[in-house]
Amino acid sequence: MEIRPWRLEDASALLAAWTDPEIARWNPVPSEPTFEQAEHWIRGASQQTASDVGVDMVMDLDGEVIGEIGLQIDWTQRIGEVGFWIGHDHRGKGRGATMLHLAAQLGERLKLRGLVALVDPANGVALALLERNGWTEVPTSSRRRAFAVRLGSREN
Repeated sequence: MEIRPWRLEDASALLAAWTDPEIARWNPVPSEPTFEQAEHWIRGASQQTASDVGVDMVMDLDGEVIGEIGLQIDWTQRIGEVGFWIGHDHRGKGRGATMLHLAAQLGERLKLRGLVALVDPANGVALALLERNGWTEVPTSSRRRAFAVRLGSREN
């Protein structure tokens, strides 16, 4: 599995994700998603760079989009807020752990100090995934639960 930028030919996969009830439950998606909206979103995502506030990448397994990793980056603090989803056919296969590892690799390439994930307290699957993979719960004023992981062994 690798991460790569979104491509226009991924629009069908994005539309499928937007219409997946579990992905829509935990992630912001259009209220009435269309193929054209997916293409429009991908055009915008493909123009993002690491110097922007956010970057969204595809999790690609042998040419198939199986999920997404998004980072909203605070360059002052050098912290990335991680958002992610995994497609229905790829859940429960250990892909989440790999996805978190890839998110950490991306954060390290961007020279971030750490990553944080804000999770709805009712999203038990995401909470368990983060806890199993060494993310530490940290205090937050948000209604969501916050988990963090430090990147690299050196002070960036």
